[in-house]
Amino acid sequence: MYFETSYSKSVFFFCKFNERAAIERVVGLNANDIKWITSGNLEHDPFFFSIPEKLDTFGYCIDFTGYGEGKADKAQLCILDVANKKNDPNILIICPDGSKESWYVSLLKGVGLDFKFVNAAHDAVTYFSANTSNLLLLDEKVLAEGDGSAFAPIKNSGLTWDLIIIDGSGAVDGMNYSLYTDNIGMKTLKLLIFAPYPAEYTTAPDNIGSIVKALLNDDNMAKGVDDYKIDENVMKFTMETPFVNYPRELNTVNKVNIVRYQFPEADIPANLHIEEQAGSRYSHGGNVFEEYNLPEQSVYRKHEYTRSDAETLRNKDKKLAKFLEIIDGIMSSEDRTAVVYFKSEATVDYIEKMLSAIYSDQTAFIIYLDKTRADTRMLKQWYEVKRGRRFKVILASDRMSESIGTYTPITDIINYELPDSPVELQQRYMRRSLDTSVTDPVFTVFLDDNGLFDSRVMSRALAGNLYKAFRVNVPCDNIMFNVEGIENMLTDVIADIKYVADYTGAVGSSFDVISKFRQDYNVPSSRGLTTAPKTHDYAQHKLETIAKALGVSDMIKEKDLDKAALTSKITAKINEIRSGFAFFDKDGEIKAVPYGTSNTAEFKQFAGYLDGNPFNLGLKNAQEELEKAVKGKNEYAYIKDAVSQISDTLKPAVLYNIWIYWHKTLGIGGSYAEFIKAYNEGVI
Repeated sequence: MYFETSYSKSVFFFCKFNERAAIERVVGLNANDIKWITSGNLEHDPFFFSIPEKLDTFGYCIDFTGYGEGKADKAQLCILDVANKKNDPNILIICPDGSKESWYVSLLKGVGLDFKFVNAAHDAVTYFSANTSNLLLLDEKVLAEGDGSAFAPIKNSGLTWDLIIIDGSGAVDGMNYSLYTDNIGMKTLKLLIFAPYPAEYTTAPDNIGSIVKALLNDDNMAKGVDDYKIDENVMKFTMETPFVNYPRELNTVNKVNIVRYQFPEADIPANLHIEEQAGSRYSHGGNVFEEYNLPEQSVYRKHEYTRSDAETLRNKDKKLAKFLEIIDGIMSSEDRTAVVYFKSEATVDYIEKMLSAIYSDQTAFIIYLDKTRADTRMLKQWYEVKRGRRFKVILASDRMSESIGTYTPITDIINYELPDSPVELQQRYMRRSLDTSVTDPVFTVFLDDNGLFDSRVMSRALAGNLYKAFRVNVPCDNIMFNVEGIENMLTDVIADIKYVADYTGAVGSSFDVISKFRQDYNVPSSRGLTTAPKTHDYAQHKLETIAKALGVSDMIKEKDLDKAALTSKITAKINEIRSGFAFFDKDGEIKAVPYGTSNTAEFKQFAGYLDGNPFNLGLKNAQEELEKAVKGKNEYAYIKDAVSQISDTLKPAVLYNIWIYWHKTLGIGGSYAEFIKAYNEGVI
């Protein structure tokens, strides 16, 4: 077994060590000790530590973990490992456009290393030398531009990277493998891939091995990717494969907070419904003024609201009233921060104007992330410099919000508008905080008793897309199945789609049935559901896929559904899903592996071994010495001596983490800028 080796043969984070070195490292502060402080701001999770180990052993590691939980910390551990072993490391991170700012901030704030953006601008790369240290963050879409892109000077240099990290974890529609296999045109000594979640729900993610074959410098190691099977066993911790899949257990059966509301029927008469425009109805529900031409529409359309305007709209919009009840509690609290998700710019603009009117004296605590990057920078500055203060309400879209948890702990996640994909719903839940003490934010979903707004999206669009919730062979989790009553929604979905499929299969044309089906399930116009035959084929395929996933294929073959029996069988499947991590088997049925599957005997041995390794001992010793320095007088000189022995690449990371420890853990000192000024001027 892996742990039946001696200290001298074991590979641990940053370096290979022996017993003597381990003892010497604990005795007193030295240059090695000060290095350990660079990880003081990261989570010390045995699963995370296994990844740099796998990179040393296999040359690559593919992380299938959920929505890339902990990916920033995992990446930073690998980055620090490489930076410690080479004075001038070349490290490339490739990510989608929507997450590049998140990566930049998490790297800067996690370890203090400044990665340079390479974007699509013609002059993005004005100077490049393969002989210097290169820490680069590449926008994935730059690769799509081919040979004429801004990346070309780097590609043509012939550089072999020390580490390439590819972030595909947020690829809702799957990764474009050719971008990596055909367009990078460079090799790397080590390769870390965060695999898509759960995007490739129709096929097993075997194609991801093609990236390893294209990029890994060691051809023999690269070819070996075919020797490892990607299946439900990737949940089990082992150091014998280059794969990891360690999603955190949600345990959120009672954590989905459902807030119900209802509009009086007189408020939403059919004749006031806004007719379809641009080929589709407002598709995400929850904004009555976008759906119905109510008398208050003139107030709703104002560029800004007075307090009187806000009260007028609050009295009419029953969902808004419920939302503001929640926000009232958050705004009056000292330790709560809510992120509020939207799908429509019209609705987020509406809510921003509403909050500005009602909380006119507290607007500094409210931020709309999608507006400008200046807001993002302000959020970061507030978090770092103005200790004790935090934003209370963050308005965001799915596009921008990956970086939210980087800035401030999130205690409440509010879905003002629901997505129509279980993937996006799960991603919203998994966008946590760098503060690991905040692990269970309240997850709020609105449902209307009218069945026209959020309830329609949840019970039709979301439930009807359940086959997007999981992956083939690779277990993961999805919070949609923790919504109370989801089994009844799924029963209704099957009955409803079966009706549409049967009806359109028997009737030559039915505009009303087809139109309502498109609207209820948010079917994109690209599907071309304009005729009964096309609608029948689409609905029948959808029905069969959902029934197969829930294990009720035989039941839908009956002319008349036995809804009681159907609900009973679906309930049993939901309970199975809730018992652990779920996946699609080769036949398309949802199966589950129990929680705790990853905690094998090998994991327990690995975790216990890490508790006493030099990394943790060195970190503890460095922190103790820093505390002594704070309490002493003129005893900071050793910091400069120790830092002078560290490579130029690591120096910023070490200094940043010393400030983190002094400023945030010990509660002393000012901003990071003030700390660096004092260091440069010799005050420290």
